[in-house]
Amino acid sequence: MSPVRPNNHVFSLVAKIYFILLLLLLVMAICIPVTGLMNSGTDITTKVPAIINVTEYETLGKALMAERNWSGVITITNEGLVSYPYNPELLCLQAYAMRKTGHYQEAADLVSLAIPNDTQAVRYANRGYALLAMGKNQDAINDADSALALNSAYTTAYALKAFALRNTGNLSAAEETIDKAITIDPKNPHYLHIQGGILADRGNCTGAIDAYRHSININPEYDLPWPGLTNATADLEKTEVLCAAKGIQASPTKAAFPVGSLFSAGILAIVIIARRAG
Repeated sequence: MSPVRPNNHVFSLVAKIYFILLLLLLVMAICIPVTGLMNSGTDITTKVPAIINVTEYETLGKALMAERNWSGVITITNEGLVSYPYNPELLCLQAYAMRKTGHYQEAADLVSLAIPNDTQAVRYANRGYALLAMGKNQDAINDADSALALNSAYTTAYALKAFALRNTGNLSAAEETIDKAITIDPKNPHYLHIQGGILADRGNCTGAIDAYRHSININPEYDLPWPGLTNATADLEKTEVLCAAKGIQASPTKAAFPVGSLFSAGILAIVIIARRAG
């Protein structure tokens, strides 16, 4: 009896079946977790932790803004807006930095995108100063009024409106408006600076110089709304020259009347009177 020879065809077929089964098991091991997540209604992308979230972008942007690092603010908000293109805080942070670097129209456009998603008084003031920098005074006044309609105690809006009213020549309304801001926040150097300019335009040399001096005493280097504006020190010097040319003397500073000088003058007067009496 001849020995049974193995059927190579059958052996080859069994090997293929085992291979296919092994391949199927491998595919299932890879795909089942993903399929399970998808069937559960969970987006797998949410399981992957983000490198940075929108709050972190906002925090970094504000920190850079506090340092007056405008290019840094623009860079970090650009990065954030790639992932969060309609985030109003990132849009307005970038708008603020754009205004500080002289890109006024871009600044106004960015805030315009933010306002419908997050309507706040600060948004209108942010855009209003960009409009003011472009000489669009009435548009700036409109934004100031919109801000005040949301918050009647928002001093920045009063300052914005006063600045714009001054530019239009409505000095009486400008003075009244800036007085409201100063009543609420009497130690704001920007508001006092604006007040000085309005009073100077009205010919009130003493009032203008006092306002400028007050602003300088609080902070001579406060952050101006946009580049190219003169600071309170330069405006004070200009006003003093103009007033001197008109023959108007401003009220002296406190340093001009030291207590020791007043005491000495009093003693001298007493001596003179005593000699005359003798």
